Amino acid sequence: MNPMKTHQINIKMKYFKLLFLTLVFCFSCQGFAQSNTSDVTEIKTIANAMLNDVATKNYDALIDKMHPKVFSIVPKESLKEIFKSTFEGNGAVSIDMPEEKPDFKVSEVFNIQDTLKYAFISYDMKMKMSFKDQEFDEASQDMMKNIMKSKGMEVNFISNNTLDVFANNSMTIALKDKESNNEWTVLNYDADSPLVYQILPSELLEKAKEYKQNLMLESTKKSE
Repeated sequence: MNPMKTHQINIKMKYFKLLFLTLVFCFSCQGFAQSNTSDVTEIKTIANAMLNDVATKNYDALIDKMHPKVFSIVPKESLKEIFKSTFEGNGAVSIDMPEEKPDFKVSEVFNIQDTLKYAFISYDMKMKMSFKDQEFDEASQDMMKNIMKSKGMEVNFISNNTLDVFANNSMTIALKDKESNNEWTVLNYDADSPLVYQILPSELLEKAKEYKQNLMLESTKKSE
């Protein structure tokens, strides 16, 4: 392949990595526990609020709810600028999230030594991406489709610089521990993001990996 095309594709993949890092931060939101409801009901409430805040681009609401550990990695103001640049089209790539919230499922609630509760929220996510100053030719479109497919995502090009991304079997981790003042929080799971490895314990990470693989396996069986 032409080295220049390879270089351009690498640049574009950096934008995809920025997208997923942004989504990780977007979904690192803290919910408010309701003592008179079950854990699963609380998690469903958090998931609905999380998806609504993302759809309405309520950045302040997202930031106000975030787990304290997030801010040891990125300052609040920097995070807000990432949101604005990504979702309002101020940067080289803009992302448009649909207003309708996806259906989701919640797993059973797990415990780690009675100090951490967690569960998995799974759903199919759709978004539209637009590149301002770059275009994909036929070869780079095919390569991008293959790369994203290997990550469990589908890509449909609307034009040479605009595409729909279908992130099937997306997964968010709901967790409650001392760090969150024993209130439910949620963190988007991306196995390629260093953020989850800085925040989550190894036992949870192993369980998340297994759960994600099972989701993908079930989807494969249904499509056969």
